[in-house]
Amino acid sequence: MNNAQFKIECFKNGLYSREQVIDFYNVVYEENTKFNKRDAQLWMNGKTSYIYKIDQTAIDMINMLNKIRAELIAEESERIQKGKPRYTKLFKSEVDLWAVHNELLNLPLNFYHSILLELKVTELDYYENIE
Repeated sequence: MNNAQFKIECFKNGLYSREQVIDFYNVVYEENTKFNKRDAQLWMNGKTSYIYKIDQTAIDMINMLNKIRAELIAEESERIQKGKPRYTKLFKSEVDLWAVHNELLNLPLNFYHSILLELKVTELDYYENIE
């Protein structure tokens, strides 16, 4: 995977900035990393004169997200066909998202939003946590 491919895969999975990439990387690898925001920026953009080698663990993270994403999209597509969709709310916070959809625990909010886009879900309301 080259830097441009890595960047597109990050975007597809809702990781739009170097901060989001490294923050999620730290979640996956339990904050035991030598990498920082500069590394994430280089993984996404490369260097001016050459391709910057992406650490295999970062590629593995993207592959994991792609696998989870494909499974969730397939499951939700089936529910939509049966008239019983689960992804009908737009969330403003990850905490609320995780409380309602535990299958998305620790995944970024934008990851969920990217699934909604892929599924072309247009009839949404905001989730409001009523207390």
